[in-house]
Amino acid sequence: MTTPPASGEAQPSEDRTPQDDEARHGRPRWARIVRWTAAIVGGLALLIVAAGVADYFYLNSKITKQPVVLPSGEVAPPKIATKAENFVLIGSDTRAGANGKGTGGSTVEGARSDTTIILHISANQSGATLISIPRDSYVQIPSCVIKPDGETSAPETTKFNAAFSIGGEYYPRYAASCTVHTIETLTGLHIDHYAVVDFVGFEHMVEALGGVRMCVAVPLKDPVFYSSVSHSNVGSGLDLPAGKSVEIDGQQALDLMRARESLDGGGDLPRIKRQQEFVAAMIRKATSSSLLINPIKLQSFLSAAAGSLTTDGFGLDTMKKLASALHSVGAGGIHLLTVPNLTDQPGLPYGDVEWDPTQAPDLWNDLRHDTTLPGTQPTPTPTPTPTPTPTGPTLTVPPSSIDIAVENGTSTSGVATKVASELTAEGFHVVSVGDADRETYTRSLVEYGSDKVQSSQTVAAAIPGARRVASSTSGSTITVIVGSDFTGVQPVTVAGTSSTPTPTPSPTFSSISAARPGCLS
Repeated sequence: MTTPPASGEAQPSEDRTPQDDEARHGRPRWARIVRWTAAIVGGLALLIVAAGVADYFYLNSKITKQPVVLPSGEVAPPKIATKAENFVLIGSDTRAGANGKGTGGSTVEGARSDTTIILHISANQSGATLISIPRDSYVQIPSCVIKPDGETSAPETTKFNAAFSIGGEYYPRYAASCTVHTIETLTGLHIDHYAVVDFVGFEHMVEALGGVRMCVAVPLKDPVFYSSVSHSNVGSGLDLPAGKSVEIDGQQALDLMRARESLDGGGDLPRIKRQQEFVAAMIRKATSSSLLINPIKLQSFLSAAAGSLTTDGFGLDTMKKLASALHSVGAGGIHLLTVPNLTDQPGLPYGDVEWDPTQAPDLWNDLRHDTTLPGTQPTPTPTPTPTPTPTGPTLTVPPSSIDIAVENGTSTSGVATKVASELTAEGFHVVSVGDADRETYTRSLVEYGSDKVQSSQTVAAAIPGARRVASSTSGSTITVIVGSDFTGVQPVTVAGTSSTPTPTPSPTFSSISAARPGCLS
């Protein structure tokens, strides 16, 4: 028999009804649940925002900022880019601190610019070009500020990478300034920003990407050994096996970027080619994922290098804008090349190179005028009036207004250069020549971006039998892949223009597209 509760005692909770709770608290139970849930979510949001802000300022504080010092000794004012932007990216070979661990040259004192690249981003973000400067370029290093009291170095003709060590001989903060000053003096380019990353920073960036997979044509080995000439350890320690898809981690990537002693006779130019192939692979991985536009992923990636990065003053905001620009351009709009150069010149020290006096000035001129890719500035042409034609689509874009990258898709060497010459003779603007991703194309292709439909029609009309292919990775440049069916270039007639175009002289710079997988060799 159940005993009823004594008078005044509360009923067991299971006997209470929702109506009882509502009457007791003055509001529905669901309303109280929503209220407390909102409070908890709001509190968590505040914590996340606070953590994000703290992380932002923490990462910014880890970046070393050293403003450019002008030849006058004054600090350069902040630069606000309104058009195209030029960045100088410097890989420092300093062995200080953690950078000396695991490097073959750990006994080498001082620091030089092991790798220097000019990154040019067009004003409308339609393309980006990375130009490698050979470290062994024999150039005129101008006078640079080397001490706080304004003392300067004497101008001298020596290897390009010496500019970094000349500027930083007494005070490291002047090293990058001398490199920037040297580039601006030699090229006439306006450099907006510089960034220096050391060994540790580069290794961590590759690790943050999750490594990079690449084709390695032959085993690549650059063992460490003691050099009686430099009285130090040399060699990077690189040991990569051959394979179609080799996973390269951070340490291996660093070894690859530095390797030269036991590869290709210690030459710098072949090393640059390997560096460009690897950087292109990094770009492909970064642009093919959400890394460059996902704030969390990007911040994680940038944090990998922040502690090993030195800039002229810019921080995470500029780095994020740069990432956004590269994402907008896409791998298909990014090309890598080396300053045109000559080797084995009379009077030139063994192993050094000289910038080609006929092509290098054209390269710098094109960058100054923000040409989409190195080549001659296209001659402005009046917009023609289209007229109907029964034999195909009306051609409305003249050859002189079209940028073309020619790639050899056959096993016959020299084909791309031959086709480039024929296209140039018909007035097209050839900006680069190189090899396609394979040698088995049986039909020539004309690859174009969504805003280059009319331009692609003009190009296809000049190459009988070529097939037009829309490509989401193509930038503002039309890519012609020469197949085994190629028979020659024929004149084209554009509505409202003469059938015989005036040829536009165009130097041809060999480059690689970041969108096309290459092979290390």
